[in-house]
Amino acid sequence: MEGEEIPAKSVKTTEEIVPETGDLLRFTNADQLNGHFAGVKAGPLVLWQRDDVSAPVEFKTGQIRQIVLRKGRAAKMLPSPSSIDLVNGDRIPGTLTAIDEHQVTLDTPFAGPLTLPRNLIAMIAPNPVGGRVLYTGPFSAEGWQVAGTEQPGAASEEKSVSAVSKPAKDTPGWSYVGGAWYNRFPASVLKRDVEMPDRSIVRFQLAWKNRIALALAFHADFKDLEKQDENPEQSKRLDVGTQSYPKHFGRAYVLNLYQNYVVLYRSGYDPDGKPVVERLQSGGTNIRLPETGEARVELRCNRSTGEISLYLNDEFATQWTEASEGGYAAPGGGIGFISAGGPVRVSEITVAQWNGMPDSARSMQTDDQDVILLANGTDRFAGDITGLKDGKLAAKSRYGDFLFPLTDVAEIRIARNKLAKPGEPTQASTRIRFQPLGSISGTVDSGTADRLRFVSPLAGKLDIDLDYAAMLDFKNSTSIVDEWDPPF
Repeated sequence: MEGEEIPAKSVKTTEEIVPETGDLLRFTNADQLNGHFAGVKAGPLVLWQRDDVSAPVEFKTGQIRQIVLRKGRAAKMLPSPSSIDLVNGDRIPGTLTAIDEHQVTLDTPFAGPLTLPRNLIAMIAPNPVGGRVLYTGPFSAEGWQVAGTEQPGAASEEKSVSAVSKPAKDTPGWSYVGGAWYNRFPASVLKRDVEMPDRSIVRFQLAWKNRIALALAFHADFKDLEKQDENPEQSKRLDVGTQSYPKHFGRAYVLNLYQNYVVLYRSGYDPDGKPVVERLQSGGTNIRLPETGEARVELRCNRSTGEISLYLNDEFATQWTEASEGGYAAPGGGIGFISAGGPVRVSEITVAQWNGMPDSARSMQTDDQDVILLANGTDRFAGDITGLKDGKLAAKSRYGDFLFPLTDVAEIRIARNKLAKPGEPTQASTRIRFQPLGSISGTVDSGTADRLRFVSPLAGKLDIDLDYAAMLDFKNSTSIVDEWDPPF
């Protein structure tokens, strides 16, 4: 493939064409520039096209923090949520087509078939949530409501700039920056209708500094039924206390997450329209989080049974059962966040239909055996994966040989002792983020506005179709200091 020209993109059908929205270039010094990504050439240099210049402008990749493509909207959505997780944390979307004791083959829509050594695959997810993905992001602020007003969060994000501009450095409340929502100050509400169904998963990556006090609302209908007289003096400061939940979220459940414990509230109104906030009891609400850190937060809720479960870093934390007289009290489909503690960052939000599975494969991962979780939410298997034939996954254990239809498999966790150790991430690494899920890290060789020659340290040389990408991160770092302290 070296030395060859990257082929021009084929003509799109009417169904594939997306409205022209433009791209956004973010620099490491927090400047940003509207325009159009035009490719990458030796240097490496990013080519950036604008209507007010005759030829593309060149920028060194070391100057660039991020490129948001089409304001965070992929031109083509991935056909399914199936994917594999690599040992370095990359999640590659695609469909499993072959597996044996030495290698795994994945068919990807953006780079074709990929064959990787099996010891680089930590997890395979043929049907990870058992249903369709309803929301993933944020790739832009569009569609979000900020600070309890009816003004869209996208207002500041989509503000027209003729050349270069800087975001406000000390914006109060929630601010969208580079694929994440940040809140450095309390007294702010962030919310969005994501059309949560009866059985839902809400999953996001949470980072915080100086102790955490985060409220997460779910199944919210956002209906404020109480008639209130506006007081100009009071309106200067937004009330985000527990009793204000009905005003901000309407009828909803609101999880309060702290460093050492969690509390779940039922928010709503009594028959007279007065706001009511009640605490739900649980068998155990103690957790342990560091004073400053990061965690994967996941809620699984079932409106028909009243079950609500919390997972932290893929491990079960606690569970509630809604047993009120009126049953599950939240009829809506929205989610919301309030931060009343130190600075927080919310990113990698996914809302999806849930198949009812009570566990994750990681919670049962072992050193010596592969773990298979079936999509029915109850059955599981521990043994050795031996192959895939005619759409059936072959596995063996001390009890015999088994075949599982791949359509019935939710997750496969590879035994820890079979995994290679991941290498250290480098500051020069670039991450391509796909929509609705997945990302891959490596270095950019060259490319056009449509395709990139990309080199992954684990997957090798790839020719990536950027129609499926929403964002290019040129400062791919796992350091929380680098992520928290950009001068924005």
